[in-house]
Amino acid sequence: MNNTTSQIYVFLILLILLAGCKDDWKNLNLRSGENETFYWENNKLAAQRLAKIMYNKTDSGSYERFKIVHISDPHLSSWSPSNNYELPINLRQSIQFANQQELQINAITATGDFISIDKKEKAKEYMRSFIHFFYEENYIPSFICTGNHDSNSEAEIGNTFLYKNEINEILFSKNNYSMNRNSTENYYYSDVPNPQGGTIRFIALDMLDQPASQYNTLSYAYFSQKQIDWLINTALKNGITDHHNIIILTHYPFQRRSVNNDTYLCDGDFVHSWNMIPEIIEAFRTRSSLQKTYPNQFNSETINVNADFSDSKGEFVCYLGGHIHCNAYFDVTGLDNENADLTPQKMILCTNQAPSEKGVVYNKVAREEDSLSSNSFCIYAIDTKEKKIYITYFGAYKPSNDRNYAEIQTISYN
Repeated sequence: MNNTTSQIYVFLILLILLAGCKDDWKNLNLRSGENETFYWENNKLAAQRLAKIMYNKTDSGSYERFKIVHISDPHLSSWSPSNNYELPINLRQSIQFANQQELQINAITATGDFISIDKKEKAKEYMRSFIHFFYEENYIPSFICTGNHDSNSEAEIGNTFLYKNEINEILFSKNNYSMNRNSTENYYYSDVPNPQGGTIRFIALDMLDQPASQYNTLSYAYFSQKQIDWLINTALKNGITDHHNIIILTHYPFQRRSVNNDTYLCDGDFVHSWNMIPEIIEAFRTRSSLQKTYPNQFNSETINVNADFSDSKGEFVCYLGGHIHCNAYFDVTGLDNENADLTPQKMILCTNQAPSEKGVVYNKVAREEDSLSSNSFCIYAIDTKEKKIYITYFGAYKPSNDRNYAEIQTISYN
């Protein structure tokens, strides 16, 4: 065989191999790399919005606000074109966006539902993929909390269920910033410097906090007595100074369960009272005590709260969550110890990342693959001097029934 014949032979083999790889790639149901143009257009628009809120500019000068990229409900799976676990394009885009030096993002948060329900080993692959791509080439302090889908339970608890220790082994196999965490627990806190001075403390809660499978955490959030004691005596006290500002990561909205969709918690419920944690935070905000027993709707296992925040320091900013697959924010009200002299506690919800998991109850934002609406997440600038949170967006955010919806929302938290 001469050289020319050999070259033709090798070329034909390469063509066959490439054709086979192309077919395999198509079978993965991935969004086309050709659609990266949509990322760059969304990147430009989001960066322009962020530029309007990243600094507080006054006649006497300016200062930088604390900036967060918030993603939620990526639901990695084998069928989502945008967040296929083999190549989760939307997840990668959010990390790529946040790591642009000129944007000066201070933290990334991901508030649960990292996976879609599947066979147990497949679901573990999805979760490992989330952790890999969440931290790959990510140099921004990044924090996660669990969501109801992360236990991989179905309507009935069965052999798909992921136990707390199994979730722990995967979710905390990597991190890129120091956490104050017991190695067996999926809740923790972490302190990040605030460019305005002082510290932002992120407290990440674990709604799947049971050692076995007593409760189906696909449908019910469970916080153990141990976690509640930790929140009161450790996360809200250890090392807290007058210059600490606190953000709590959770998944479920803190509202009563609604069967007629008049709250954001219309899918799921709390094992113990929904207002347990907000009432603890209200006691913290008012520098008061709280002694209360919270009932369990299934059995006699109550949670006993014994908190004294009379000498506490620091200030609560807001909760960040997800679950309902839409962008929203609301006042947390209906607390037994609610203080009318304070601005109500604020909860901000971030929508789902991929159109394959678009919300069906509240979400009025059009979403479709291979378009500018393929991806969606939130961007915040928190001003701890003004006591305000500025909210803007990457990708889809404008409701189809409100074309005048503002690209920047502003809320006061104190």
